[in-house]
Amino acid sequence: MPMLPLENSDSPFKDVFSNAHEVTAETKENRTIYTQVFEIDNGIEKRCINHWHTLCNLPASDNAVYICGWQDITETRDLINALEVEKNKAIKATVAKSQFLATMSHEIRTPISSIMGFLELLSGSGLSKEQRVEAISLAYATGQSLLGLIGEILDVDKIESGNYQLQPQWVDIPTLVQNTCHSFGAIAASKSIALSCSSTFPDHYLVKIDPQAFKQVLSNLLSNALKFTTEGAVKITTSLVHIDDNHAVIKMTIMDSGSGLSQEEQQQLFKRYSQTSAGRQQTGSGLGLMICKELIKNMQGDLSLESHPGIGTTFTITIPVEISQQVATVEAKAEHPITLPEKLSILIADDHPTNRLLLKRQLNLLGYDVDEATDGVQALHKVSMQHYDLLITDVNMPNMDGFELTRKLREQNSSLPIWGLTANAQANEREKGLSCGMNLCLFKPLTLDVLKTHLSQLHQVAHIAPQYRHLDIEALKNNTANDLQLMQEILMTFQHETHKDLPAAFQALEAGDNRTFHQCIHRIHGAANILNLQKLINISHQLEITPVSDDSKPEILQLLNSVKEHIAELDQEIAVFCQKND
Repeated sequence: MPMLPLENSDSPFKDVFSNAHEVTAETKENRTIYTQVFEIDNGIEKRCINHWHTLCNLPASDNAVYICGWQDITETRDLINALEVEKNKAIKATVAKSQFLATMSHEIRTPISSIMGFLELLSGSGLSKEQRVEAISLAYATGQSLLGLIGEILDVDKIESGNYQLQPQWVDIPTLVQNTCHSFGAIAASKSIALSCSSTFPDHYLVKIDPQAFKQVLSNLLSNALKFTTEGAVKITTSLVHIDDNHAVIKMTIMDSGSGLSQEEQQQLFKRYSQTSAGRQQTGSGLGLMICKELIKNMQGDLSLESHPGIGTTFTITIPVEISQQVATVEAKAEHPITLPEKLSILIADDHPTNRLLLKRQLNLLGYDVDEATDGVQALHKVSMQHYDLLITDVNMPNMDGFELTRKLREQNSSLPIWGLTANAQANEREKGLSCGMNLCLFKPLTLDVLKTHLSQLHQVAHIAPQYRHLDIEALKNNTANDLQLMQEILMTFQHETHKDLPAAFQALEAGDNRTFHQCIHRIHGAANILNLQKLINISHQLEITPVSDDSKPEILQLLNSVKEHIAELDQEIAVFCQKND
């Protein structure tokens, strides 16, 4: 391509030259440097160019020349733009943090101040019995609201970090909705609001959904409906729209006759900390509806609303689900009378004296003998010296934490029921507890109702299987909602598959077929995990991680024979269980 004069109309620099010529023609000063940033297209992409020029008058001549330079600053510009974006993000994050601290400090200080005020009243002697009962009830309710607020904060963190894990189960939705609605009955009655719940669900249909997440969404929407309705009614309707034999869509509406929302308020409603003008007159963090929206989104569903000021608001939830006619989970079943064990010897392990005292008083109130340990080391010693029916241990303790304590007890083939307690409301904390051998991993604080529920299940298991050394009947019961027929089917299937996989593993090892060998061991390990068979889990895991070689074959054969012996023991326990429950 021939060189073109700068002023040529085909030159890519014609606009630059034109600008330079106009600027310098006015001054005609030497040594004044003029700069200009512009883009040129090199045929592949646009590049950002920094151009500079200066006028230079030649000695002994009337002519002047331009001295010019060009610098490609594309990467520099992109870096500056990227830095600007990150700077703006940091500013927004700082503003959000300040807003969060301002909002939460107010929302947390308010209930704490109320609780302290009630405690101050209770410490005096001038209250009547009725006034003391009222103060205690209000302090308890305020504490519950504070726990709910902290739960919302944790939920937001889990949702935004992508760590919120749904745990779908087979659920009886009409019963779950009815029970949730019933829990708000007292609030509705106190405001003279008609609260109704109806369903067109077909009988005996169950859906696969996370019951806790679904209940959280329903509770939040129902709480808001009652909060902003001063008269009239709140109605919940639930229906199931079939897609095919195995799939359907849940449709639920929550309709109130409250104050309603303007279009502007509706646009802001699902944003963090957003509250309507009416909402700012009520307590709340402004996080609830945002959490509801994200939870429904995680369930592949949709949450929408229709509202008119002065008329009311209707929220509509649609969630695609699997459908079945299996047995519903414990969470969705209707409430039944709780039967507690008459006598239990319980060991509490917790390094915090206040936590130990509270749990001890709760268990004493239920009529149980309680012993205490301040850490895992002391608890391990106490278990070795005497019999306990239940160990309740904090997971975070000095010297030996609850996880290590549980592992050591399971290594000793202890069948002692172990409940872990944690203040860390993360799903992986619960999974960590269950994987190390805990029967339950519960979140603090434990209420009396929660204690009663789990102790009643412990009572039922004790009646089913007091003598089993290896079968974890409590875990099996929890996974099957105490369906004895389903428990038998699972155990028989385990027997059938394991009696195929173990001989196949021996044959594959002898034939040098390492792939088939590891497939068989992997299936045995998976089945052991499902039934929480700790000894079989440990042995099969060791087989999985041991490389197969001529040198390691004696060790592998020894481990396989241990599996064979252990399965023979399991066969006896399964036979006893099936015989007792025919």
